[in-house]
Amino acid sequence: MSTSTLAVTFVFFVIGTSAVISFTSTNATSLYLLVSAALSAAIFGAIGLCRAPLGRLADYRVRVAAVLAVVIVANLERILALDELVLRLEVTGARTLLTRSASAVSITLAGMIVVGELAHRRERFHAVVAALTARSAELALARASYADRLRRATDELQSSIRTILDPALSIVVREVGPESTALSTLTTARLIKETLRASVRPMIDTLAGAPGSGSPASPAQDLSASPPHAGQGTIDIHDSIRPVLGVVPFRLIGLPFLVAALPLGAAVKAIIVLTLTWPLLSAVRRLWPARYRIMTTRRAILALTLTYLVAVGLPVLLFIAGAIPRLNETFDTEKVVALFFWALVFFVANAWFASGVFILERSRRLTEERLIEVNRQIELSIARMRQQIWYARRNLTWVLHGPVQSALVSAALRLESGVAVGPAERVLIHDSIVEAYARLSVGGPSHPDFTRFSSDLARMWSGICEIEFRDPDELIRRLEADPASTASLIEIATESVSNAIRHGGSTFVSLTVSDAKIGLVTLVVTDNGTGPSSGSEPGIGSDLYASLAHEWALTGSAAGTTLTASVPWAPQGPAPE
Repeated sequence: MSTSTLAVTFVFFVIGTSAVISFTSTNATSLYLLVSAALSAAIFGAIGLCRAPLGRLADYRVRVAAVLAVVIVANLERILALDELVLRLEVTGARTLLTRSASAVSITLAGMIVVGELAHRRERFHAVVAALTARSAELALARASYADRLRRATDELQSSIRTILDPALSIVVREVGPESTALSTLTTARLIKETLRASVRPMIDTLAGAPGSGSPASPAQDLSASPPHAGQGTIDIHDSIRPVLGVVPFRLIGLPFLVAALPLGAAVKAIIVLTLTWPLLSAVRRLWPARYRIMTTRRAILALTLTYLVAVGLPVLLFIAGAIPRLNETFDTEKVVALFFWALVFFVANAWFASGVFILERSRRLTEERLIEVNRQIELSIARMRQQIWYARRNLTWVLHGPVQSALVSAALRLESGVAVGPAERVLIHDSIVEAYARLSVGGPSHPDFTRFSSDLARMWSGICEIEFRDPDELIRRLEADPASTASLIEIATESVSNAIRHGGSTFVSLTVSDAKIGLVTLVVTDNGTGPSSGSEPGIGSDLYASLAHEWALTGSAAGTTLTASVPWAPQGPAPE
């Protein structure tokens, strides 16, 4: 427990308990104040010396139990004080002084434990906010790096195609044309091989290679301690707390005690206290988010009433029940009324304090949730950029490695073997190269079709493994509006089914597609195989899942294995910002 916590609670004692003693005392008020202050100072000194053991009360339940125990003791002491105050029993002044002072000190101790809990939560909040803010900065830098990488890769590939591949293929097309006789067949074959060596194959290696030093690593996804906002931009952590501090300043918590000390009638005091309490209740209702409104207004009033009866009224009722047999002409009705009014004022003061604490805690929690949502959105956008980079590489690699390279290699082999010597053969070579080069303007293979893929996959493994798809038609139609997400799901599904059959010996595989979260589509692959063997090292499949999925997990049981992968998607398929 910090020194500042002790100082705050001591001030709380001076304001609160002094008012309590002053209001409930009929004589020797200054003596009660001095003795109570001395007792409290002694208690505070002992607490200061035992600060380390008290600091171990970090568990919330332990602190709550401590507060309850102290409050119970304070109520028992209050019963003794009431016995003396109302019935004016003939007892020594020492007992009156002791009981009232002990009651005030006990209530102060309970308040100190509460303040200590608030200080602990404040420290935790600052630590969480610092961690989440650092996480947001890290993710924002990673997102900027991925965006820059995607932009540079696109520019470099377009530049390579324009400055290297275009001229090289133009020469090849001209030399293998049916009208061309400028170069011999073997010379043309060497030209084609040089085109492959100098332009096509380096581009394929660049596209298909692992990320280099210029490619930022994907940040570790630790959503348990982390993060997120629905929008993007700078975050002012104090935005959601500053208005609360303006609405409910802590100095107003002692206002009911001040009103109780005014030389006014009990009815006037009650009206003033309740009138001043109403703005606070309105502020609580306005700042209380809808998702935290777990009680209706009537239930809240009932809960407050029960709290009042248990915490404040019960000791009074127990005292009256025990004192009825001893009632006589000394019974003072006016003091009983004043006692109940004081209980009401004390309850309202506690309600003010609890409301202020509630608003602060909720505002802090909302700030944490906002930061967590911010980081989640940034992580999702990074996963989306990884997906876009993979999809662009996949398309260009397929074009270069497929039609373009195949056409050039085939032409070179034909020319070297002497098969293509006639004009007709040269026309075929010319047309195949032109057609393959035209694929570059398309940008990749045909539009991914998940419906066709599902039927092809089932037919491919027919007789070996039963493949079952459980995907809603409407979702698949929306999904196919985003080619990158569809292609990613197809790759993950193909790899997972292949692994289940080859490594796990599965005879049945079920695939389910669902949009569980906004911006994510989930693929669940369940099989009846044995799954990966214990101690097996992650392979190409794990790298594929990590590259294409935002989150993925592989779990095994006696019934089989289950792969769950969440893939970023946008129904209209826009490029990430």
